[in-house]
Amino acid sequence: MLIGKIASMFGIYLHIPFCLRRCKYCDFITYAGKEELMPSYKSALIRELRHQARKIHGLPARADTVFFGGGTPSLMRAEWIREILDCARGEFRLASGAEISLEANPGTLAPGDFSSLLEAGVNRISIGVQSFDEGELALLGRIHGPDQAVEAVREARREGFRNISIDLMFSLPGQSLARWKENLYEALSLQPDHLSLYSLILEPGTRLFEEVRQGVLQPAEDELAAEMYELAQDELDKAGFTHYEISNWAREEAFEARHNKIYWKNQPYLGLGAGAHSYLSGIRTVNEKTAEEYIRKMQAANLGSEAFPAAVEKLSLDLYTIQQETMMLGMRLTKEGVSERAFHERFGVGIADVFPKEIERIIARKLAEWRDFSDGPHLVLTKGGALLGNQAFQEFV
Repeated sequence: MLIGKIASMFGIYLHIPFCLRRCKYCDFITYAGKEELMPSYKSALIRELRHQARKIHGLPARADTVFFGGGTPSLMRAEWIREILDCARGEFRLASGAEISLEANPGTLAPGDFSSLLEAGVNRISIGVQSFDEGELALLGRIHGPDQAVEAVREARREGFRNISIDLMFSLPGQSLARWKENLYEALSLQPDHLSLYSLILEPGTRLFEEVRQGVLQPAEDELAAEMYELAQDELDKAGFTHYEISNWAREEAFEARHNKIYWKNQPYLGLGAGAHSYLSGIRTVNEKTAEEYIRKMQAANLGSEAFPAAVEKLSLDLYTIQQETMMLGMRLTKEGVSERAFHERFGVGIADVFPKEIERIIARKLAEWRDFSDGPHLVLTKGGALLGNQAFQEFV
């Protein structure tokens, strides 16, 4: 289903599900203690890249971004990353200047690893620091200490990375506003180009969720979490960072996460690996979740196989659902929101034509407002709306 004529970006996501140890808050598709599968998994990723390039009809002419997510992609050898990227270049004609991102855990990095990743083709590194406090790192079940986190960021810069992102978490059990401020200042002292700040979500089935449920830990109060978020907004603004998405800040527009903006703008992406999602031409697919079964399915795939040989779910979205998701995701972009012109070019109707009551409600509650841009009006969250984003997003669910 091709909708409208608006040009869109196209990204490739590669899921690396391996970890040395599963963090206490993690409910992602990750597996600890299965590193022996990594060589076969790497081969399966390359096989899926080649298969999809040949079997999926109507793919965009080129890929603008590649993102290695996890799990812990920094567990993979740089030479394997190079092999995967060489395949992606050959099969999908990566754009000149394509953003190639990789998530890294400070506890998995040795001297020289960053330069090896650069040589392999990675040009953006996202370092999962989460906290600079020893106790908070232990509470989260991280495998690194504060000194390793600091050194990882410094080493990435020394070895040549010019696009460095740091991840931090807030509203942790027992975390004070003062301690969160110290984390922010520590991160800023390292002069990153981008910051991702995530409020801890206690997911059922995780160790942290159970510890809170059993009364071992007390969750952060909502009011304190809001204060932490507002503090981050103010401090990062003073430091010259632009708040361009609910959880993300960039030093300059050039450092905004281009791959993630593909998701937020509801544009096409191809997901490869165990549990990876794809969204192409209005169809969403989900791959087999276990690493072993994913490898088996890709080893069995051949040119006679249909597209998405590792998929276990396939859903064709109707037009209204795509419009809903375009609004729900696009409203996360706190700097630009959703462009009326872009929406009309894509769907042939205006935003208010499809969602008149929803827009009326969020504007009346001061969650969003119309702002003038060079291409016309955009519907954008207010500063208070960014704090209460879910109340605006749920209008489009």
